Amino acid sequence: MKLVIREVAPCDVQAMASLHAASWRSAYRGIISDAFLDADLCANRAAFWAQRLGPGAKDSFGFLAMRGEEAVGFAFAFPNADQSWGTLLDNLHVLPRHKGQGIGRALLAAVAQRCSQAVPAEGAHLWVYEVNLAAQQFYASLGGQRGERRMVEVRGGGRAAEWRFAWPSAAALLAQVGRAPT
Repeated sequence: MKLVIREVAPCDVQAMASLHAASWRSAYRGIISDAFLDADLCANRAAFWAQRLGPGAKDSFGFLAMRGEEAVGFAFAFPNADQSWGTLLDNLHVLPRHKGQGIGRALLAAVAQRCSQAVPAEGAHLWVYEVNLAAQQFYASLGGQRGERRMVEVRGGGRAAEWRFAWPSAAALLAQVGRAPT
C-alpha cells in the first residue's frame, strides 16, 4: 500500500496519541519508567496532542504518514526554536512494525522541504536518548552530526542522557533524505 505524507490536523489527536504511545513503549522501555509506560499512556499523549494541535497553537507544524487508513508515523517540528541550532524536530515516531520501510526518512523529507521554504538559512536539530542507539545510527546515516550531550528529567521520574543531532540547514537535511512522497 502506498505511503502518503500529509499535514497533521487537529482531528488527528487520537491517531497521533496512539502512535506516540506505541512508539514510546517500544523505544523508551528502560529510559522512561515501566509504570509510566504501562499506565494510560494513550490518554496522556492525547492530552498532550490536543494542547499542541488546539486553538492558539502556532509556530509549529507536523506531518502524518498514512498507509491506507492507518497512521504509521508522524513528525512534528518548531521552526526558529533555537537561535543557534534553528528548527527543533521534537517528534519523529514510526510504529514499531513499520520501521525500516522508509517512513522516518519520508517524514524527515517532508519537514526538510517545509523548512527549506519557510526558513531556508536555518539549521535543524533534534535530541536523542543516549541509549537509543538505533535512532542515533539512523540520524547519523542521514548526515546528522552528534553534538552536545545533556542530562534531562524523564517522564515518570529519573534522569537520562541525550545527544543533540544537527544539520547545518534544511537544504543539507533534504539533500540526505530526498523528496517526500505526496
